[in-house]
Amino acid sequence: MHELSVMASLLETVEEHAHKADAKKVLSINLIVGERTSFVDDSLLFYFDTLTPGRLSEGAKLNIQRTPMRFHCNTCDTDYQPEVGHFRCPVCNQPGQITSDGSEFLIESMEIET
Repeated sequence: MHELSVMASLLETVEEHAHKADAKKVLSINLIVGERTSFVDDSLLFYFDTLTPGRLSEGAKLNIQRTPMRFHCNTCDTDYQPEVGHFRCPVCNQPGQITSDGSEFLIESMEIET
């Protein structure tokens, strides 16, 4: 259910930027969502469809790009996506360091009609 408040906040941000750009309509919104956010794509889409009627973003396409958790191994200079519960490098089995924790929730871009 926390997707509802997140989507409401996201739409406020989108509308604010659309108004500043003198947009007549928002055509699409491109999100980057980390896999560890626990946001469910279907819930984000549902609340998007629920909250957009009567707004500049009504009828817009919501595109969701998922980003994984990423690690880097300093021992063998390997970048990798860890398996669930196993954070060691798949090449040399040494512990890696987090380079992206998969908790992103960003508006990457949006397409508007002016």
